[in-house]
Amino acid sequence: MISRKDDLAIEQFIDLTDDLLKNELFIGMKQYNHHGKIDTHFHSVYVAYTVLNYCNRLNTEPREIVRASLLHDFYLYDWHIEKHDEMHAWYHPKAAVANIRQHIGELTPQQENMILSHMWPLHLMPPKTLGGWLLTIADKHCSNEDYLGKSEKFREIYNEINKRTEK
Repeated sequence: MISRKDDLAIEQFIDLTDDLLKNELFIGMKQYNHHGKIDTHFHSVYVAYTVLNYCNRLNTEPREIVRASLLHDFYLYDWHIEKHDEMHAWYHPKAAVANIRQHIGELTPQQENMILSHMWPLHLMPPKTLGGWLLTIADKHCSNEDYLGKSEKFREIYNEINKRTEK
């Protein structure tokens, strides 16, 4: 059962990201395997929801940060199958930025840096903003949870977000 605290956080999350959550290409990310048994859609929602919680704890404006966090892996392919000249860790942030520009719209400089730098320290471009650091930390945390099978604790909240945003 969803707690009152989670209910309020879910409503805030949806208020910030509803248009993105309803985007057909974003919904299509459910088909791409990401970490272990976790798909890219689930991972992206988990990361962005985690970032929202960080923003609330730090009393910082979440909109721009949470929206970029939701789209940080908007590369639209299964990286286990589709290979590129560059390693996935270097290629996919650039692919995500290009896909966002093509299918969703422009990014602010902060959002672009957040997405391009979220693979630091594997990628040698460190974040330049608080939002970038929050995304990078949340992505590492959630990725570890994905691989260790611990991100399933987020499944109830994820399902509730999906239920409330169905078209």
